[in-house]
Amino acid sequence: MKQSVLLSDSVHIMVYLATVTEPHLLKSDAIADSILTNPSNVRKIMGQLKKAGLITSQQGKASPQITKPLTDISLLDIFKSLPGENELLSVDKKTNLECKVGANIQAILQERYQEIQKIAEEEMAKTSLAELVSDLTAQTATCP
Repeated sequence: MKQSVLLSDSVHIMVYLATVTEPHLLKSDAIADSILTNPSNVRKIMGQLKKAGLITSQQGKASPQITKPLTDISLLDIFKSLPGENELLSVDKKTNLECKVGANIQAILQERYQEIQKIAEEEMAKTSLAELVSDLTAQTATCP
């Protein structure tokens, strides 16, 4: 799964857990229905969130819980829970090294991408789960 989608789905799950309290709706199949994915993807993501210390859960029991106050969990915390390198942008490692562009573009892009990554992470650190829940509440209040 692409990191961007994985981040979106991870945030979706965290906001879902923060706003849905009915026990029967906390099962992976109900959460998967909200995301339009399959329950095994939800369980994988929840496993990563649990490993990062953002949620607790018990196998076979639909009672996942967020471990910290929503104000203490940032979008960056959720991003850091993702498996892998967590690069927003990645350089294509396969280029023609005999071409002046192909031989040099990787280093140039890598430097720029690192700058973008740093800025993005700084901004993600400023956005709390509480803010996202508040935005959702405001958005759904305007729905008919």
